[in-house]
Amino acid sequence: MKVAISMRSVQEPLLRGDMRITDFIKYAASLAVEGVELDDAYLSGAGVDNGEIQGILKETGLQVSCYDICHQMEPLQGKAREEELERIQAELLVAKSLGVRYVKAVGGAFDSGVTARQVEDLIGQLVEMVLPALQGTNLTLVIENPASVNFDSRHLAQLLAEIDNPQVKAGFNMANAFVAGEDPEAALERLKDQIVHVRAVDVRWADCDEEPQSGSYVGCVVGLGLVPLERLFKVLRTQEYEGWISLEFTGLEDAYFGTEASLKNLRQCLVALQSEVFHPSES
Repeated sequence: MKVAISMRSVQEPLLRGDMRITDFIKYAASLAVEGVELDDAYLSGAGVDNGEIQGILKETGLQVSCYDICHQMEPLQGKAREEELERIQAELLVAKSLGVRYVKAVGGAFDSGVTARQVEDLIGQLVEMVLPALQGTNLTLVIENPASVNFDSRHLAQLLAEIDNPQVKAGFNMANAFVAGEDPEAALERLKDQIVHVRAVDVRWADCDEEPQSGSYVGCVVGLGLVPLERLFKVLRTQEYEGWISLEFTGLEDAYFGTEASLKNLRQCLVALQSEVFHPSES
């Protein structure tokens, strides 16, 4: 498995302007990971030329594990849909220029009032808009499981089976499955044939003086929260998953501390997993 750092891990420095896109890539390279997950939300309007990003990627030897495209969280019609399509097509051009293999959509948090059918309609519209632009390319649209109590892995697995297109696959967000009230291991098993990208995120219960980020939870250092990280990696190993693990720190601590502590825990987990492969414990 290859490890990447998501831009969302250092969201605050990026939004404050303390860190540029190229700085983020150099920072990720300093952590000796294999890739970065880029997000159009931070690139759009940042005044960075794609050629500059390409140059930094080449200089550091990093790959782009996934490019997150921005989109509305509900189906659109008429002129609004046309404008959304035009914006998404521009994002796809950026992804292509950066040599990206996977472009990710959905994966956000939905209010409990949003039904499974509404999420399905959103995904259906996104696929309808994006898929024609992917034809003739090696790009794959990745639909990440959202944090939704009404749309779980069963719905996503069924929807992907109905779409039945090799350029539309699943992304697995560890924390989203947990926050949605699912057993993450069962969700991972259910989606195993479709998963091409995995996001390692962790959450904990929000303290009484903290405002929850999703449901009753706040983010935390990966490996110190409620998400059963080790068990999920064992499932991935059993499934012979060899793709990207994108680390995303969403906690309240300093972004750099949280990212680096999360990466340390993630690496320890992967090393332990590899050790079990070569030195399995006795039954």
